[in-house]
Amino acid sequence: LFPLKNRAREGGRRLFRRPSGPAWAFAVKDVRCFFRDQTQWPQLFLVAALIAIYLYNFSVLPFGQARIRPIYLQNLFSFLNMGLAAFVLTAIAARFVYPAVSCEGEAFWIIRAAPLSLRTFLWVKFAVYCLPLLVLAEILIVCSNVLLGVTPAMMGISVVTVFAMVPGVVALGVGLGAAYPDFRSENPTQAVTSFGGLLFMLLAAGFIALVIVLEAGPVYALFMANLAGRPLAGWQRAWLAASFTFALLLCALAVILPMRFGERRLRENW
Repeated sequence: LFPLKNRAREGGRRLFRRPSGPAWAFAVKDVRCFFRDQTQWPQLFLVAALIAIYLYNFSVLPFGQARIRPIYLQNLFSFLNMGLAAFVLTAIAARFVYPAVSCEGEAFWIIRAAPLSLRTFLWVKFAVYCLPLLVLAEILIVCSNVLLGVTPAMMGISVVTVFAMVPGVVALGVGLGAAYPDFRSENPTQAVTSFGGLLFMLLAAGFIALVIVLEAGPVYALFMANLAGRPLAGWQRAWLAASFTFALLLCALAVILPMRFGERRLRENW
């Protein structure tokens, strides 16, 4: 019994222990380089202004002047807002995440010479950008839903869906940025306008649209059932479970496949 307790305690310590070695060093390097780059600060101010305008628009929507009951419009806008917030996130990822690998520039040889695999290098990039974009996306979705006054069920669906989509968008940016890097450009952020940047925008838009389409029917059935005060039918529950399962599977594939594709292309070409 005591050895099992000791193993569990040691496992917990490893889980919450700060990463060490080259992976942690590269993560710290990326964060410091990002904040030391003066060209990034105007972009951050633009993002802050975009978020403020985005939330302000939801606070002034004239639901009371519409002929449709406000609760229908509020929850409809909340559902569509999941896709809109994800598209805003995609635009931010195209500016910051997609050029992340290209920003290594001519010094990329240091990455290849370091005691760090390309797979770990890409996952470090993913981790550095995923957390802040995830927090940003959740702030957008929660604040906009509060301003809309949506039902608790719609709030929960929105939060969970966006939480699942954000890693997929970030992985698409990192993976395709690694598959189509531009290490010789004087301004790596121009990589967004390249073929890889266009491909990232198209795939991210398609990924977001497919998740929204998968959830549209079941969410509508759930909303109408809650509004009428009746439980879902058996086939509706099965439909809801299948749709959300496929959406979750799609989000998982959006994380795994681009990262593997980017790693393979980066290893073969560089």
